[in-house]
Amino acid sequence: MRPKIMYAKQGRYLNCLRSNLLLPLLVMLTAMTADMTEKTSAQEGAITSLGTLDTAIDHDTETLPPRRPDFDQLPVYGGDDLGVACTSQATTFKLWAPTAKSVTLQLFRAGEPASHDQLEMQKAEAGTWNAHIENNLLGIEYLYQIEHQNIDTGETHTVLVADPYTRVCAANSGRSVIADLGRSDPADWDADNFVTLRNNTDAVLYEVHLRDFTIDSSSGVSNNKRGKYLGAVQPRTVNAEGLTTGIDHLSELGVTHVHLLPIQDYPFGDETQSVENYDWYDWGYGTTFFQTPEGSYASNPHDLSRQKELKQLVQAFHNRKMGVILDVVFNHTAATGINHGSIFDRVAPYYFYRFNEDGSYCGSSGCGNDLATERPMVRKFIVDTIRFWINEYHVDGFRFDLMGLIDRKTMNEIYQEAKRINPSVLIYGEGWTMERNLPAEQMMTQANVSGTNIAAFNDGIRDTVKGPVWDPEAPGFVQTGTLRNGANEFIGNLKGQITADGIPVKTPNETVQYVSAHDDHCLWDKILLSTPELSRDEHKRMDRLAIGIVLTSQGIPFLHAGDEFLRSKNGVKNSYNSNDPDVNPIKWSLKTENLSTYQYYRGLIELRKKHPAFRMTTKQDVDRHFQRLLTDQPTVHAYRLGDAANLDTWREIVVVFNGSRNTSYLALPGTWKVVVNDEKAGTETIETQIDRIKTEPLSITVAYRSTP
Repeated sequence: MRPKIMYAKQGRYLNCLRSNLLLPLLVMLTAMTADMTEKTSAQEGAITSLGTLDTAIDHDTETLPPRRPDFDQLPVYGGDDLGVACTSQATTFKLWAPTAKSVTLQLFRAGEPASHDQLEMQKAEAGTWNAHIENNLLGIEYLYQIEHQNIDTGETHTVLVADPYTRVCAANSGRSVIADLGRSDPADWDADNFVTLRNNTDAVLYEVHLRDFTIDSSSGVSNNKRGKYLGAVQPRTVNAEGLTTGIDHLSELGVTHVHLLPIQDYPFGDETQSVENYDWYDWGYGTTFFQTPEGSYASNPHDLSRQKELKQLVQAFHNRKMGVILDVVFNHTAATGINHGSIFDRVAPYYFYRFNEDGSYCGSSGCGNDLATERPMVRKFIVDTIRFWINEYHVDGFRFDLMGLIDRKTMNEIYQEAKRINPSVLIYGEGWTMERNLPAEQMMTQANVSGTNIAAFNDGIRDTVKGPVWDPEAPGFVQTGTLRNGANEFIGNLKGQITADGIPVKTPNETVQYVSAHDDHCLWDKILLSTPELSRDEHKRMDRLAIGIVLTSQGIPFLHAGDEFLRSKNGVKNSYNSNDPDVNPIKWSLKTENLSTYQYYRGLIELRKKHPAFRMTTKQDVDRHFQRLLTDQPTVHAYRLGDAANLDTWREIVVVFNGSRNTSYLALPGTWKVVVNDEKAGTETIETQIDRIKTEPLSITVAYRSTP
């Protein structure tokens, strides 16, 4: 886990004088929409950054009432119409604010600092507030002015807030914008389809930060697309030596899904800066608008470019038969209270968060606040949001940040709803045990994923293979040949039957096998830091052995971007906000320098995808076909996949992991065709061995035979 230090950029919400006398609304709105017609047609809804207008806010006037004791008594709204809906004849607003005394809709022309008009909203069923205007308000910006009342003193507390269900916003997490998302659909969007995935174990995941992927000039991506949605899918890009980069690289590598670090709108940094002038960086693990794409990755943060270009990204990957996974953050938010970027607390004070006994926000996430996902309207918001991303953007799955802080009921509802829309959807997350305020059995931790078909990251295999992440100098199996918790746990990990500390899962579909991710040191840096005295050749062997273990294990393999060509972050462990050009950006020249390692990764992926024996889906099948083979060296471990496991065309497959500095020989009668050794990997025969299998030092061997 990373210590994600939250810091909010300057707020974008404008505090406007409230008039006691409403102007004739239809007359004024007609003028507003007429004035916007030209811009709307030209820009599909003009949206202007509010960053330069922040001085118009007097945040000192905003206050919240004390925390209420009766959250469980608040009404629950079950409708699917929260947010704004706009047709050619009318615009309707609906907000769930059950403790509000009054709600006033503030309407703005794009970019103007003061509201142009306002309308008292009507209190409706189950804590909702409604406003209906007989006019098309496309392109108009809006905020809600909410009056909350102290139930003990009667004192009024007033705040100004954007819509929690915002789907289009002004630049830099600005005001909510009324827009027609249909205008953001690229050509042939109706024909776009999810990527078909029969089982979770058929996936090969590739995790990448969207900016890192192409921001470096070595990516070969056009300057105006580097670090952007469209840069990630620009075709026919190459590095200086002519090797493929970007989306062509991923097609060539053979991964099935690209996992994007958070692209939900986050309030860190200035979205309007050009590629050449970025003076900030963030992974994005702190969300403001959960249903709006981040604007810094768009060609223009002021219009619908972010929506359209994200759809173009998804469409481009789908055209290559690759799915898109969104990394989502529902365990905490970017801000609380009346701080800049806070939404939920302004709408329903304190309802959306957990609290400690002393009244402080619970911060098990390390980020200062934990969402109370167990509350009905928080759960509804999360499920609504997941449904929206699948339906509107056709995404193929979700990775849940700190999933162990989300309650089981919410995660199960998410899974059921996502599966209803897309039967191939992939749901996985971090199942670390971190929650202190709720019973452990209620949380979606590693201990509770069994039987859900939701997968959890397996830090057990991670730390066994390369050494524990909390100690950069501590080695693992690939460095020393020793196993932290013994051979039985290692075999259980290889079988996809346990995660850390022997915690069982019901099926390999529920475990994500990995050795490197955005958190902690990447694989190459960990190897260098733990064995600085060894040669580069030995380090490369360790790297190949590590990824060989991941890609031949039962479960869902997960790769961190750039590991396939020995990416380094210069030893930086927690690079979440590093703008150093030598830390996060992927240097595509490394593909040339380490081409043989890249080809090795590619060959292992090909092997896994072509041979279902590595992708079994039930514990019963694994137990039937997986046989541990005893060796005469404690640093060498081997197993056999027999009897045409999972209907494989190879009758028997043997995998040997040699963590020693010596060549090993495993006696096995018969003729064996070697397809993976210390130098090559794939499905073609490299050599034939008789009555034994030879494995070079610090390497993996995979061999097969088709007949007994």
